Amino acid sequence: MGFFDFESAERAELSTQPIQGRGDTLRALLDHRWLNFAIIIFFIAVIGQITELLAVVAFMLIIVFVAWLWSRSSLRGLVYVRRFPYRRFFPDEQFDIQITVENRKLLPISWLQVEDEWPVHVGPANDAAIPISEDDPDQGYLINTYSLRWYERIRRHVTLETRQRGVFVIGPAHLLSGDPFSLFDRKIKLEDRHEVVVVYPRIKSLPELGLPLKDPFGDHRVQRRLFEDPNRTMGIRDYAPHDSFRHVHWKATAHTGALKTRVYEPTRSLRTVLCLNVATFERYWRGVWPAMLEYEMEVAASLASWGLANGHSVGMIANGTLAHADQPFRIPPGRNADQLTNILQALAAVSYFVSSNFDRFLIEESPRLPWGATLVLITPFMNEAIAATILRLRDSGRRLVLIGLGKQEPPPIPGVLTYHLPIAGDEPQLPDPDDAANGEAELPENLTPRQRYLLRRAREEADHAAESGNPA
Repeated sequence: MGFFDFESAERAELSTQPIQGRGDTLRALLDHRWLNFAIIIFFIAVIGQITELLAVVAFMLIIVFVAWLWSRSSLRGLVYVRRFPYRRFFPDEQFDIQITVENRKLLPISWLQVEDEWPVHVGPANDAAIPISEDDPDQGYLINTYSLRWYERIRRHVTLETRQRGVFVIGPAHLLSGDPFSLFDRKIKLEDRHEVVVVYPRIKSLPELGLPLKDPFGDHRVQRRLFEDPNRTMGIRDYAPHDSFRHVHWKATAHTGALKTRVYEPTRSLRTVLCLNVATFERYWRGVWPAMLEYEMEVAASLASWGLANGHSVGMIANGTLAHADQPFRIPPGRNADQLTNILQALAAVSYFVSSNFDRFLIEESPRLPWGATLVLITPFMNEAIAATILRLRDSGRRLVLIGLGKQEPPPIPGVLTYHLPIAGDEPQLPDPDDAANGEAELPENLTPRQRYLLRRAREEADHAAESGNPA
């Protein structure tokens, strides 16, 4: 199962790309200031009968026309290629890419400027080499200039550094060229030239996270235990007092007149499902705590890596969505060779969008999860709703492990193995929306646009509740 298409065209003929309204059209020639200036000089020469000026006008017209034709052909037969050694990385890795520009025609290219849209989180190792976009601080431009003779190929190597987890799209590229006199220019945007680079979350050892290296899920004592799979019935037997009513075979009971219970097929597999709570704050209006989300992805990646290395069949669910998607994702438990890659790719692509509350999400997803699997709940915070859901799952026979990542230690829950792995950084402090009623309506300047929106919305809801006499 793959999440992203890493394949892209190796070459792109620029002559087939759309023109972005630059100066290679006939209208651009007729409206050019030098052509208008030549026409004015022509009339002056005719009226004044100045032969020398007519020669100057003829020379100017020839130069303008040749420059216009040169500009029209400047980007034809041009090939622009990015070559990556591979497309999957871990944070803080450095790698070299090769950028190739080739002129496949007799006409030389006197000047060429390439502006490649480039995410700063996988940008050049030298930060000064990539100007930042005014519209998006996470986006920049890798700018290169060239001068190519006929049928010449130029290769350049750029050292890049991965700075943050995520799925990053490189491109499109903007190419600008023209005539040697810079009278006309032509610009092309390569809309279909994108490369996808995936940066996985860091994988740490269990002692680095603060977990016991041996048996963190509490499965060691039952390595040889035979779990019963309720989806695979192998027969029936007489009911015993310790049997659950959920396993009673009612049709056989009615047929024989005595209580009968199902016998399920045993299985030895140790299945683990990581259940992630992508919401970083209990109160939604506080927005997103990026450091907490990155820490949660590291914990999940580390547990998945350890589980697969120690014989577990590992899967994952989350109440968040992947990049460029709007639905929660599910990875069924498995032990195939690609399982860790699939999990790491999903963790790399997890976005800040939360599809539903974690407690409701667990209840809805529980019937889809295999029976006998250990559910590892990873959450940045605990509240009464999540605790009630955990108790409900425990009472239904689910094996649970709770991992709390917030500063506050999660309360002990009988029958549930609990770990507290607090994040190292401090929790960001934001103003309470109730302060708006006290006149403290100014928002801090360091808030993201989403945090500003959520905070304003929470204040409006608080004001509306106060007016209606129903405090929130």
